Amino acid sequence: MPRPKQSKMEIYSDILIAIKLELIDGEAKPTRIQAKNNLAYDKLTRYFGELEGRKMITTNPLGLTALGREFLRDYGRIKGFLDEMGLKYLAGHGVGS
Repeated sequence: MPRPKQSKMEIYSDILIAIKLELIDGEAKPTRIQAKNNLAYDKLTRYFGELEGRKMITTNPLGLTALGREFLRDYGRIKGFLDEMGLKYLAGHGVGS
């Protein structure tokens, strides 16, 4: 069964998280970010361009900006809230229940 299509926000978040994790171990390398996110290299470079244009990453060297870290924090809070709402209102209830 194919995976559901990710939103651009989810893809941005996944890339930023991968960069953040790589930086903990030292240097973030594009090929490792690509492998962690299962993206074709041309798509990854396009997303890098978008993220750099939005001032969320630097590409030389590859790293997160303050805005990128802020995005991760805010996106994590929003996603956590939405997950809680889904559990509160949808858990244990079938469609039409």
